[in-house]
Amino acid sequence: MADTFVLAAAGDIVIRNRLYGDGAVRSQGYDALMAHMRKADLVFGSCEVQFSTRGFRTDSTIAYLVPPDVGRDLGRAGYQLMTVATNHTWDYGPDAFLDTLVHLREGGVEPVGGGRTPAEAWAPSIRTVNGIRVGMLAVSCLVPPYYAVLDDRPGIAAVRIRQYAALDLMGMMIEPGGPIKVESMAEEEDVRVLEDAIARLRPQVDVLIVSIHWGYGRGTPLATYQRPLARRVVAAGTDFILGNHGHSPTAIDTIDGKPVIYSLGNHVAQQDRENANARQLEIFADIDPWSVIADIEIARRGVRSISLRPTHTPADGLPVLLEPGDAATSILERVRDLSAPGGTTVTIEGAQARIAFPD
Repeated sequence: MADTFVLAAAGDIVIRNRLYGDGAVRSQGYDALMAHMRKADLVFGSCEVQFSTRGFRTDSTIAYLVPPDVGRDLGRAGYQLMTVATNHTWDYGPDAFLDTLVHLREGGVEPVGGGRTPAEAWAPSIRTVNGIRVGMLAVSCLVPPYYAVLDDRPGIAAVRIRQYAALDLMGMMIEPGGPIKVESMAEEEDVRVLEDAIARLRPQVDVLIVSIHWGYGRGTPLATYQRPLARRVVAAGTDFILGNHGHSPTAIDTIDGKPVIYSLGNHVAQQDRENANARQLEIFADIDPWSVIADIEIARRGVRSISLRPTHTPADGLPVLLEPGDAATSILERVRDLSAPGGTTVTIEGAQARIAFPD
């Protein structure tokens, strides 16, 4: 029996078109990428659309209602586990949200982080992989109105964020019109719910992972609440934080020997640019066409190593692996440089970067 297993992880998946048709794959490049990910023992992604034929559009700036067959294709491609605790999986209301859970399961993908009741939404995924008992919780810090699960409303497991303007009155007089700094912190009530969920899960598993949808969609800076929240989550008993939402790959911190991936970037990027309005096009312009996928080697005591492979997303929105060269090196160097202040050493070898965590 192996003493480790490999979790392959991708970032946000905004998919609108089928991956398969007439018995064949639609993208040879993405099929090759997924063949790489399928070598792992467990494949994870972040779901950013709803798979349904019903529902109503909320006021979300960007929202996609996608045919159920597309969701089932994700399982055929190799995904086994997906967070639905994101800021888009309720974009067409509760019925479409619940349909999404059904269609993912029909395709062989286990959703985590959402459900009909709080008990379902906060329930972990627990499975045994190569003899190692692994559990995952999923939450979102991006919580549009009505998206958080309540006793009488289906939705996502949410950790809400409080924001306030940190005004520098003297600076505003000296340089009026300058940008105002925004501070943020996680709501204590919600953090305690997450800590309690971790405490309940901890005795049941060897390895505990928390997926968090958080941060900015644009660029690589972190919101001020992210690192304090990460420290609380690790202190509560988490072995690994697997973050998503940021549309650019960014820092990987090491907190008490535990890795914190803040974002792997935007993975499948099939945003509808052709029919987008000016506001949507402004957002799309900031989406990084490069991302990374991660192979995370996990032992009974936690993460042993993380290997990163850079990807590029062409016009069809389906990423392809980058070969060694300037583009691959540039992406990995950015992750390396952003990660250094957080205590993480990233070693680059060709089109791959590696992070080792000693036992």
